[in-house]
Amino acid sequence: MSDRIINNIDDLHDMLDAAIQLEHATIPPYLTALYSIHPETNIEATATIRAVLVEEMLHMTLSANVLNAVGKSPELTAPGFVPEFPTRLPDGETDFSVSIDKFSPETLETFLKIERPSKTQGDSNHLGPKGCLARTNLSAFQLRAVRPKSAPEYSFYSIGDFYEAIKSGIEYLEELANKEGETIFTGNPSLQVSSKYYYSGGGHVIEVYDKETALQALSLIIEQGEGHGHKIFDSEGEISHYYRFEQLKHRQFYRLGDEPGQPSGEKFEVDFDKVYPIKPNPKMADYPKGSQVFAAASAFNHNYQQFLSTVHKAFRGEQDLLLGAVCGMFRLKDHASQLIRNPIPDDPTYHGGPTFEMSYEEASHISREQCISETAK
Repeated sequence: MSDRIINNIDDLHDMLDAAIQLEHATIPPYLTALYSIHPETNIEATATIRAVLVEEMLHMTLSANVLNAVGKSPELTAPGFVPEFPTRLPDGETDFSVSIDKFSPETLETFLKIERPSKTQGDSNHLGPKGCLARTNLSAFQLRAVRPKSAPEYSFYSIGDFYEAIKSGIEYLEELANKEGETIFTGNPSLQVSSKYYYSGGGHVIEVYDKETALQALSLIIEQGEGHGHKIFDSEGEISHYYRFEQLKHRQFYRLGDEPGQPSGEKFEVDFDKVYPIKPNPKMADYPKGSQVFAAASAFNHNYQQFLSTVHKAFRGEQDLLLGAVCGMFRLKDHASQLIRNPIPDDPTYHGGPTFEMSYEEASHISREQCISETAK
């Protein structure tokens, strides 16, 4: 069997589809944990999760740019794009599942597993191509887990391994194409999202037109997630997602020169009691119809669908709408607060929480004028 996971353009499209879905699949659990924290408490935890969320949006945008560059349009509104929680991630880790839940030690451990660095190349668990594990039960994956036709029995240990496989596939396919005087980068350049339409506190959008820019975009995702080469800080002094979450676990900041797992910087407080007791993996069926919690959950789901619809259109040529995604985040926070701060009428031990159950009806367009108006409130 070939050591390659990607052997043709369809395999590459499948993997990049899964990449966009993967980056999105982390947003609901991070959002829920963030909103569960009591206001004005857990300052470092709040800042960490918010920063990671912003970068997950960046990673979704970078993956979409790569997919557009190789000739396929991103799809964020099809049934199955938003998973039913708890769920497995689309790159196929089998040793943990992801829930939407309050900020807690257990949630933090899940976040560390999501962002974990790849294992060393000589690890005995690597049964196939680098970073891959043998897959034994495909039916366990609720999401459209990546199934490259050339290697359907493999999954990935880490998100970084998953993206390394995509990078290798791009290099291989582009080399084959070049030998024929062609290229795999046949997408419409006008579909590329640029920094003009996206802004964030960490990283930057890379427009993808060729192999070099594609590899740069995917390398940035790896570096921001697990850290390049297991390093805590990048060349610009930014800390990766995995080590950001490790700081919360140790309740202490990393400093330049520290070894992984041994932060030596300033200590800070993490108080898991200053969190609303939301119901893990809630469903609309858990909320009595006619209750305030039911109405707030319905409104949240509707607005989340609008948010995804806006991003979907932005990735398909209406790039200016991506700025309006900020509007969607403002709207989401209002409805999430109404949920998370209120007990469930028939189950007062727990508070309400977002269910992320989508109807997949066509969401209404959010105009720039609406966004400006909403943001100004």
